[in-house]
Order: sequence, then structure tokens, then C-alpha cells
Amino acid sequence: MTPRRIGIVALASAALIGLGGYAAHGAGFYINATNSAPKGLWRVKTITPWDVERGMLVSICPPGLRIVEAMRQQGYLQPGSCSGSGTVPLLKPVVAFSGDTVRITRKGIAVNGQVLPNSQAQPQMPAYPAGVYEVRPGEVWIVSSYSAGSFDSRYFGPVSTNNIEGQAKPIAIMGDVTGMTVRGNAR
Repeated sequence: MTPRRIGIVALASAALIGLGGYAAHGAGFYINATNSAPKGLWRVKTITPWDVERGMLVSICPPGLRIVEAMRQQGYLQPGSCSGSGTVPLLKPVVAFSGDTVRITRKGIAVNGQVLPNSQAQPQMPAYPAGVYEVRPGEVWIVSSYSAGSFDSRYFGPVSTNNIEGQAKPIAIMGDVTGMTVRGNAR
């Protein structure tokens, strides 16, 4: 095969892979390659803010804050379609919603008095300010206890429910999702 044909085949293959990925995303499929959730293929089903429950795994766009921008510039977050942050959506469990109380300390995050495992901010990163926060209507807090290094509300605080793209369900993953969920009362 000539170098020209190899180039044409490579370009055509890249185009097919790109179109396949675009079509898969349009159909609600998401490939997670981060350590904050089990790696693999997920399906994202569109939901309304009223459908959100504590412990539900969601695909959510992080807020457009300086810490999020810095993490994107450093390559920790991939560039993507999220308006405001310019990143790809995150897969995270909802740990608190309207009416809940969130307390942030050096020991981690507590929701309604229950400390979440693996919720301490990493010492080398600027965390959301310590304090007590009442979750306002139209907001959620997302914290993944799956990984102590997860980038979530411990760094950027509450997120608008308008940023939720949908509920994430595992299709073909490596790992266990039970370590990501938070037990408690649903709405």
C-alpha cells in the first residue's frame, strides 16, 4: 500500500471513529476513563430536576468557576461541550439537594450530620471554604466516595440542577458502583 493510501485509510478511519463517538454520545452513551467512577461504558438517560434523588449517579457539567478552569487547563478535566466550564460532563452521585445541610471540615463533607467516606479535599488543592451550607432550591452537591481524589463539590461547592444532563447507568464497566452511592432519604 502506498503512503498516500495509508494516509487516506487513516483519515477515513479517524472520521468513522469520530462519527461513531458523536452518534454514541447523541444516543446517550458515555465512556468514562476517570478514576472518580468505574471505567467503562455508561448510558445517560435524560431526567428533570424533580427526578433527582440522593445517591443517584448523574452526568453533570461542573460550574464555570476558576478552579474548574484551572483543572481543565492542567489536563485534569478534558475539554468538552459543557457550557460555562468548557469541559466534558462528570459522572457523580448526588449527595445533597434542596433542604439538606452540608458541613465542610478538614475531615471531609457531612450531609445532614453523616460524614461521607473519602470526602476530604486533597491538601495540595484549593478546597471549597469550610463551613455550613444550606442547599438552596435548584442546587445539588455531588461527591464521589469512589475515589479520594475525585474532583467534585469538595472543590467547587453546589451545582445548579440545570447542569444535570441525566441519570447515569452502567452498561459495561470495570468496578463496582455501590461504592459511589450515598444512602439516605430520597425526596
